[in-house]
Amino acid sequence: MRYLSSILLLLFLAGTALAQGPITVYLAGDSTMARKLPEKRPETGWGESLPEFFNADKVRIENHAQNGRSTRTFIEEKRWQAIVDKLKAGDYVFIQFGHNDASKDKVDRYTPPEDYRRNLIAFVEDVRRKKAIPVLLTPVMRRRFDREGNFFDSHGEYPDIVRSVAAANRVMLIDMHRKSERVLRQYGAEESRKLFLQLKPNENLNYPQGIEDNTHFSPLGASIMAALAVEGVREQKLALAKYLKRTNPGRIAKPDKTSSVQATWKFDNLRLIGGNPTSVIGDPQVIKTPAGKSVWFDGADDGIVINKNPIAGTSVFTLEAVFRPDAGGGKEQRWFHIQQNTVDNRVLLETRLDGNQWFLDTFIKSGENSRALYAETFKHSVGAWYHVALVFDGSTMRHYVDGKEELSGPLIISPMGAGSTSIGVRMNRVYWFKGAIRKLRFTPRALAPREFMGKR
Repeated sequence: MRYLSSILLLLFLAGTALAQGPITVYLAGDSTMARKLPEKRPETGWGESLPEFFNADKVRIENHAQNGRSTRTFIEEKRWQAIVDKLKAGDYVFIQFGHNDASKDKVDRYTPPEDYRRNLIAFVEDVRRKKAIPVLLTPVMRRRFDREGNFFDSHGEYPDIVRSVAAANRVMLIDMHRKSERVLRQYGAEESRKLFLQLKPNENLNYPQGIEDNTHFSPLGASIMAALAVEGVREQKLALAKYLKRTNPGRIAKPDKTSSVQATWKFDNLRLIGGNPTSVIGDPQVIKTPAGKSVWFDGADDGIVINKNPIAGTSVFTLEAVFRPDAGGGKEQRWFHIQQNTVDNRVLLETRLDGNQWFLDTFIKSGENSRALYAETFKHSVGAWYHVALVFDGSTMRHYVDGKEELSGPLIISPMGAGSTSIGVRMNRVYWFKGAIRKLRFTPRALAPREFMGKR
């Protein structure tokens, strides 16, 4: 009897532990939601951005969405059954199809409207049989504007079928179709390009000929679409809403009219840099050099803070600097720091000193994702002027010294929001820089080395 009681107690405790585990949200859908291969970056599915909004210890996102799939092919390839087999009570399934179902000219995926309706109903019933929670999502909009700049839809009757299935079967609905239309109209014909996979020739190594895709998203577009889905979670009062982070990294950004403009900050005075008022720490000095004026920092208590994030709202960027690291400073010198105001998203440029040599250390953090490029095998002499660049193309960060790539690594980030920039020292006033800075330049594009600015 005592043995049986012990077994029952263990089973109860195991069940309790499982019940306290994270809720799984399964994503079933097409390419607009799906994960992307490295060779397709910076294309990003909005499902990839969704985990950034949830507390990871409470909610786990499992993305089963697949490029080119309709409800019919998702079922035929057993992808739907793979989700059903894993479902447990209390899980969620976000279901978004329609792009490929409506493609009459593609017989490999086309699903007639009534079959589409039946498939959605079957999805709902399968999820409910497992005591999980289905959520229907209408398809996201494509970017479609006529010659006069008027927006129009290309999905026909399919979004209304999703709405009617949700209403008839009392299923939670997130109307991504209408939400994304609102955003596209807000951005307009030209500004909305930045939400999609649109690249000029040679702007990205994956697309040497460039690309103009009005269906699939850039990292910025994916982040905004995920934010729309989260908006729907709150509106529908899903229990998931209590596990959302208080500060959302991918808030629904309004179009930034200045984000497409390249900005140069010249360090020829201490009052205004790049047209921005400064807050001066210590006593940095404006010095004359053969190539013009620069600001010198003493490595002890000199710094400058500017209340601006020069890369806010950009999904790709290049950050360049012309600087001179001097001998005699600390081993770690974090001389450029962008910090977002409301969350711990940041970008850092650092020099690490080793005697009379230095090497570059760059760092990007976005939500739970981060990467450092620590180039300790690439050392340079102190006391000379250098050009350094940090380039992010939507999927990979790279850094360069005098036009030569030293390190790179994959990274997925959401565009940063408003923030501040600290120069000569980390934002919290540690790791002071000893040396001079001549200029900084910020470009909302992933530049190739041949496009970098000169040292003068």
